[in-house]
Amino acid sequence: MPASNPARVTVTGWDPATWEQTVSRTFTVPAEAVVAEADDVASPLVELCADNFPGAGTSEEGPRAVADTRLRQLFDKDFSRMAVVLIDRETEATGVGYVDTSGKLTRLSGEPSEDFGDTPKEENAVFAQDGSAVWFTETDSSDRVRIASRSLAGEHAVTERAVGDADYMDGAGLALAGDPVRGFFGKEVRISPDGSKATAFITWKGYNVVATPRRSALFKVDGVKATGIPSGADCHPYGWVDDRNVLCGPRLGKTEEPKRKNSFWTLDTSRLDGTADLPKGALGDPIIPATDRKNTVRAISPDGKQLIFASLQGTRLEFFVSAVAPGATPKKITAAAADKALGVGDVVEWR
Repeated sequence: MPASNPARVTVTGWDPATWEQTVSRTFTVPAEAVVAEADDVASPLVELCADNFPGAGTSEEGPRAVADTRLRQLFDKDFSRMAVVLIDRETEATGVGYVDTSGKLTRLSGEPSEDFGDTPKEENAVFAQDGSAVWFTETDSSDRVRIASRSLAGEHAVTERAVGDADYMDGAGLALAGDPVRGFFGKEVRISPDGSKATAFITWKGYNVVATPRRSALFKVDGVKATGIPSGADCHPYGWVDDRNVLCGPRLGKTEEPKRKNSFWTLDTSRLDGTADLPKGALGDPIIPATDRKNTVRAISPDGKQLIFASLQGTRLEFFVSAVAPGATPKKITAAAADKALGVGDVVEWR
């Protein structure tokens, strides 16, 4: 984006009871920051910006689903800073840094070495929630990826966290979990509230539940202990409602079971036994009635007892709140401001 007309990311807070705006913070994106897929550089900011520029409108599928973990972790805990990946357009070297709400850019990566060697490729910048460091990945010419972090203090020293083979991990991103914090490189990673589990899409294995290791790791075949979600669960994971249960929707956008059509349900991951069979009692009954509407989860409450979903009926887009309980009756959100709060962008957190 040209320096004369920079892109901006605005994070807006809303009271979900009254739909009154509570806070708004804007981050000016530096001209050298990666914001578009054309740069061929991995950054959660690219995904955040995709289809979210002004005038993009609503797709035929309605608003996007609740954001995965790495989009929330673009920002520190208080949304005072946003991590960025920076690119040298001439050498295509990339490094990491962050911007604050005043527009100040802080570069954490040093200048490339003058020695003959690989071009620095630091990508996937995300914030440790305590604000102490920006974590990132770096892939070398042998297609090996390392997970590392740069401290915000002092000389921004690098700490290496994990190294592994990145074959068959195209499209993977970085998500953080736990205390002490660990980094996990994988696809569609969603971390449980206590950080002990995650869901992730693993090439050749589909959606899996992973017990998060005590150290940073790559979520891939033979790279981490994972339990496959049986096909009988028909589960596309939207997120966690507690430390055991995942909120699911139809895996391919449709289901063969009539009562689950365009509905949601929970999956008790503690019952999964690693076999292809769905254990008895693991799958909850449908939460909302089956309809021909296209329904997408936009947010899950922090206590896991409520969800907000977008419902597309033809070209009419509406929003509903529902208890996370079988047979719940959705309640339409009628406040006019809810359209602005929920109709565009990504919902990155319900706190």
